Amino acid sequence: MPTFISLPLKHFVSALLLGLPLTAAAQLPSPAGVPDSLPVTARPSTLRRATYWAGQPANQRVLIPAILFTAGALTTRRVAVVNSDNEVREELNEHVVPVRTTIDDELRHVPAAVALGLSLAGVKGQHSTVNQALLFALTYTINNTLTSNLKNLTRVERPGNNGDFSSFPSQHTSAAFSAARFLDREYGESSNWYRVGGYSVATGVAALRLIKGNHWLSDVLAGAGVGLASTELAYWIYPRVQRVLVKGLQDQALVLPFYQAGAAGLTAVVVLR
Repeated sequence: MPTFISLPLKHFVSALLLGLPLTAAAQLPSPAGVPDSLPVTARPSTLRRATYWAGQPANQRVLIPAILFTAGALTTRRVAVVNSDNEVREELNEHVVPVRTTIDDELRHVPAAVALGLSLAGVKGQHSTVNQALLFALTYTINNTLTSNLKNLTRVERPGNNGDFSSFPSQHTSAAFSAARFLDREYGESSNWYRVGGYSVATGVAALRLIKGNHWLSDVLAGAGVGLASTELAYWIYPRVQRVLVKGLQDQALVLPFYQAGAAGLTAVVVLR
């Protein structure tokens, strides 16, 4: 039988935030009696080594999605190491007015559309427009594959006991954070406002999924982790297949985003020689 721990939401969030990587540096004073000309070395503790490792950007790309997904997995009702799903649902039902909207269906694609729109407008990102389009297509495919298979594997029932066992993880949240990370990877170095905007939209999508009663807290936490990981995986895979996919296409192809009947996508025009 799983062990249930009743943990207030504010304590759970605090514990989660404390788990995020932080970096610190300090000057170690020379021991008394040791001349300044002699080097003094101190073997770093395991904690300091772990903190340094976690503070590296490349490692954070793995660590942050892992923390979010683990937090979601441990708080889902099927595991319930931390019993926060029911608490959050009760708080939302008591204090938040339910909303009826489908705007989250469109919002989840906004960060990616912004990135591709900026590229088409001539704003230089980390990749060309064609490469961005191929990267996003790969990201979208990975994200959908991971999320759909996790839903089929876990079969967690949605709030309301409505017989729908496709709650974990949240597809909307996963897509939104995947798109936000895509915008961050392409334009985050140009301006932090792109990061702020992208992740704000993704967080808004996650909040709407909770407020509308579509998901548990664990669903959106895990969805955010899967979304971030999907983009990172796409950016890791893409250079290894880039030469095969886009060799010679930069001057022969045009990619345009489109939106029709609630679906976002890309149209590619390739000049064949």
